[in-house]
Amino acid sequence: MGRKEILFGGVSAMLHALLIPLFTFVFAILYKPFGVVEVLEMESGSWSFNITILLCITLGSMAMSRMVLFFIRKRMTPGGFPYATWCLGEIIFCSLFAGLYLTLMMGGESGYFEVVGATIGQLVGITIYPYALLYLGMQLYAERNKEEVDSSSLVKFHDEYGKLKLVIASEAIIFLKSEENYVQIHYTENGKNKKFVLRSSMRALEEPITSHGLVRCHRSFFINPEHIKMIRKEPSGVVVAVLNEGAYEPIPISRKYQEEITKIL
Repeated sequence: MGRKEILFGGVSAMLHALLIPLFTFVFAILYKPFGVVEVLEMESGSWSFNITILLCITLGSMAMSRMVLFFIRKRMTPGGFPYATWCLGEIIFCSLFAGLYLTLMMGGESGYFEVVGATIGQLVGITIYPYALLYLGMQLYAERNKEEVDSSSLVKFHDEYGKLKLVIASEAIIFLKSEENYVQIHYTENGKNKKFVLRSSMRALEEPITSHGLVRCHRSFFINPEHIKMIRKEPSGVVVAVLNEGAYEPIPISRKYQEEITKIL
């Protein structure tokens, strides 16, 4: 899962749509900032009713905004100016509906745009905290998720004495070839084909490499299916795997492994 999917995914949308309005509601009740009580009392003792209606307006507006953001997430840059602009637009969007409600409840004593302007200022002052905390939380989760994914995709090769000799991303491995008491590890690095000779046996390496997607195709070879270009049968009757990396000779596929390799491809 990428950072964009984490920041703009369904869970993130739900958290923003619920937590920001609830934070605003609780903050307004506990601290009564910016003269909000005087505004919502409206000389009729309707504070609790009005704050509840405004909570519903904010919840609905936020849910609509996050739903739209979820569907256009592929076009949005995670973080930075575009996302900050979207969050500000979200506040303005909520304020337009909240301002309309307040203007109607006040019987037009204050102009609509005057009320909307005041509402925007109040919402920005209150919601800047949950917005910042949610954003930082999503970024930290994304970094942690990225580290876990990166770590899980690494294959660690130890020699026959248990010493760590090589660490490679699984997708970079092309194939392994046994050669007496050694194993040749062929892989790509920075667009170049490389080879590492490890003193070990195929049997010792079978468990770690198969758990990362490599498959045995011959008693002397393990191959990464992602690097197979095609399977073909030679005039001699031998079935081979032709690799995407043209510098290598085709890899033989034993009869007992042909069906398994074909299914994977």
